Amino acid sequence: MDNLFFIASKLIWMLISPANWLVLILLLALLLNRLGWRVWARCTWALEFGLILLIGAYPVGQWLAEPLESYSAIPGPDAPAPDGIIVLGGAWQTEQADYWQQWELNHAAERELAFLMLAERYPAAKLVFTGGSGRVFSQGHKEAHWAQALYRDFGLDETRLVLESESRNTDENARFSKRLVTPKIDERWWLITSAYHMPRSVGVFCQQGWSVTPYPVDHYYAGLSWRPNWQLAKHLQELERVLHEWLGLVVYRGTGKSSYLFPPRC
Repeated sequence: MDNLFFIASKLIWMLISPANWLVLILLLALLLNRLGWRVWARCTWALEFGLILLIGAYPVGQWLAEPLESYSAIPGPDAPAPDGIIVLGGAWQTEQADYWQQWELNHAAERELAFLMLAERYPAAKLVFTGGSGRVFSQGHKEAHWAQALYRDFGLDETRLVLESESRNTDENARFSKRLVTPKIDERWWLITSAYHMPRSVGVFCQQGWSVTPYPVDHYYAGLSWRPNWQLAKHLQELERVLHEWLGLVVYRGTGKSSYLFPPRC
């Protein structure tokens, strides 16, 4: 069932992806024009250009991220020290790292920076990295391998570290890590991931009976502004990631991998 869910989630996203829809609408407009259905073709062209103008001029993805990112904030300075710290994978460009044989980070690099900072600040805390490969055909490129290389280069004590390298999605992050760590009920665990990804992540860990405190990083939302700012590629990329996350919340709730869309503190 895990394999079926993993593959199905990739296929469903291919059908829903905004970038793919922009291409499909363009092809539909060309087809309608070729068939001589001029009115429908003009309407489809108008839809295509309208969507491009909207996405290019405004950070729609950031606006959709705001409810997700407002879910939690980092623990305050008076918060009790954590017994353990978990960081979710997703910050790695593993194919480039394997090719160049050096660690390569992406837009979510703050996850790893926060993990290293907290590891130094709380030297008694247990440390967990969880992340394998989220690609269907590239399971040989493991995030955990390069995360270990990064931590070694920064002098992190590897006796504190648990590496989970087989998970392919957030649900497997929680399940596989729990098998390795077997956390105690009274332990305080902090969870590091991107802010927009935190509600789903907390819901999954709660579903596994693992109480975690959010430590969100890598925010998108930067305030509401109606002033146009043409950045089509950037805005489309943000929209892709955030819509994918909203879809993930609904699917995880519907399939029982989480009991909530926006979970309470567990």
